[in-house]
Amino acid sequence: MSGCAQGIGRAILESFIAAGATVIGIDIADQGQAICDAQRPAASFRRMDVTSDEHWADLVRSLVDEPPAVLVNNAGGLLSSATLHEHTPDVWRETLELNLTSVFLAMRSLIPLMLHRGSGSIINVGSVSGRVGQPDAAAYQAAKAGVAMLTRNAAVTYSGYGIRVNTLTPSVVATPSLSSESEERTAAFIARVPLRRPATPVEVSAAAIFLASDESSYVTGADLAVDGGYLA
Repeated sequence: MSGCAQGIGRAILESFIAAGATVIGIDIADQGQAICDAQRPAASFRRMDVTSDEHWADLVRSLVDEPPAVLVNNAGGLLSSATLHEHTPDVWRETLELNLTSVFLAMRSLIPLMLHRGSGSIINVGSVSGRVGQPDAAAYQAAKAGVAMLTRNAAVTYSGYGIRVNTLTPSVVATPSLSSESEERTAAFIARVPLRRPATPVEVSAAAIFLASDESSYVTGADLAVDGGYLA
């Protein structure tokens, strides 16, 4: 699973391990190593750039003998909250690379292993920002909307091969990333949440456990909102 070093990714990693899974945590941040070391032998860490096709190819070579049962694409982030006309081309490209291309590369790399295995569950972490228009963060919105459609495409394409693909869509989550947002922007988001509070990372990870497990064996192509009613 990618983006394991903090927030939602860390909560998913720890929840999976508590449920009995063996997890490879992926992140470019060094703190991912300490998080995975604390969970050994159930967790191992791989420092890699999720936007690098070569890094994904290296990972695949290490997994050939043990095809993964679950892939969680959680890496991503808001690089700019600028309006569309204020985005630079570089920020646009970097945002799509981190939030959308990384998901494409991960699925492109690991689906062949799941095809060999004959089963798999892929969970792509989206955002309500990819579902509802807002007056800023144009690149991030476009990327997360792309994740949702890429999920649907893969769900239809691979449903006959025992591979389920779903999107997990949080709204406001109490993570370190949220604390870096302006108070005004955070307050505006929370004001749209009927439950009037951010989710905890554990509340999001509980939904990931469901999508990874046999409890969701008839669920594919879905967009599971863990949003406190934001999209209601």
